[in-house]
Amino acid sequence: MSANGPNDDWPSAVIEFLKESLPVDSRSPLRWSDDSMTAYQLGCDALVALGQAERFGPGALAKDCPKLPEILPRWDDICVTVLGLADVRFLHPGAPTPPGRYHPAGTVPDARIAAYKTADAAQASTDILPLLAILGLTENGRWTRASETIHWRDADGWKPSNLEDVRFVEAVKIACETMPDDIEDEMDRLVTITDDDVEKSATRIRDIRDANYANAKRRGQEVAPPEIVPPEIELAHARASVEHSRSGTLDWLFYRRWRLSEGWLSDEETRRALEIFHDPLAENMRRAVISERYEGLVMAELGWKLPAKTFAS
Repeated sequence: MSANGPNDDWPSAVIEFLKESLPVDSRSPLRWSDDSMTAYQLGCDALVALGQAERFGPGALAKDCPKLPEILPRWDDICVTVLGLADVRFLHPGAPTPPGRYHPAGTVPDARIAAYKTADAAQASTDILPLLAILGLTENGRWTRASETIHWRDADGWKPSNLEDVRFVEAVKIACETMPDDIEDEMDRLVTITDDDVEKSATRIRDIRDANYANAKRRGQEVAPPEIVPPEIELAHARASVEHSRSGTLDWLFYRRWRLSEGWLSDEETRRALEIFHDPLAENMRRAVISERYEGLVMAELGWKLPAKTFAS
């Protein structure tokens, strides 16, 4: 499946779904609120990318003259957005089947979507089934081959076993061998943590701590003075803070510039991409690429494991 999708019908169906699924702002029926929720934020972004709205504060405002752009957003990113909003519940093997929900008389109960390889079976509301079929994610009541790696980008669809899938392993190799110069330079910069970086982080942490204490005293609160932290512990916390920040920045590099189907995106393809953050596929690819390029460096959320010879200060 290409980044353009299986057919020309999906944009209008997706637009209708997004407009019905996003919460309407109480101030205007032509304004959608993202409620600071990831699924709604991505839904608003998709409406903007599809030429139906423009970003307006914490949400999106409908355009007076909506029109599809000449170059559509990526189909795979749109699919991830739709599944984040759709009422789809995966039935993982070995897990108890979730109880059926109450359906008023005359309504149709949820439908079951059969599994396809790494795409687990699921229960879904029947009103979403036509859109999933139009997007090429289901066919004859079963997930399609194209849907498999789309599910990898959802926290509920990602599995540790995907790390051993030949498609993931090959993608790691391609990402390392075809990395553009600008991404390589940025990656080198981000994984290099110097003593100066750590000291600046320690100073920032101290300043925030002291400011919080001063503000509390100003408000008349009875608070203990900041605890005196041994230098080695203070620097360890400061380094962990830098590592966490750098890991997040590297994740965004993959959210914006990398996709499993194409590897590193060109400038044109990057403009079509939606910034699907909290994407477990992109995050695990980041970890794998970093480990491959930097001799086992693991940039995880709770710290790095770095050979002593690599990237000294």
